[in-house]
Amino acid sequence: MTTATHPSATLASAAYAALRHGGAPPAIARVQLGLGRSVAFKLEKMFQARRSGGCDAMRPRFARHDLHVKQVLKAGGFPVLPERRR
Repeated sequence: MTTATHPSATLASAAYAALRHGGAPPAIARVQLGLGRSVAFKLEKMFQARRSGGCDAMRPRFARHDLHVKQVLKAGGFPVLPERRR
């Protein structure tokens, strides 16, 4: 048994991940790449499995750090910039 993957499958996986990281919803990424529903489902499952800490893969890492947010709020919160007049 070989562990080599088909080049087009690897390319589709990388292209799917790039589209998703770029902000494309799963349905749009599937249509743009011309993928079937089952293949797109598998790629989405792999994409979401790469997330760390059980959080959404599309959220920035700093937004996942709940302890940091609690500490900042305890210390007075996040700074608020005044709105500039136009």
